[in-house]
Amino acid sequence: MPETTVSVTKSMTTNPDGDDYHRKQYRTTIPKDLAEFFDMDRETTLEWSIGGASNKLEITIHDNGEE
Repeated sequence: MPETTVSVTKSMTTNPDGDDYHRKQYRTTIPKDLAEFFDMDRETTLEWSIGGASNKLEITIHDNGEE
């Protein structure tokens, strides 16, 4: 199975009241083979949840374009 990495983007914004707001965003990609297998497109959403076991991640694929 192909592996992907996670990239982190940090930013800071000043709120109208003058306080600084720090934001951290995480991004990863999906291996092309998986995207093609599940026929993913721009309408596809992923539901992420933590499983019962240590280091287990469950992903549910929703094809929102299907009727």
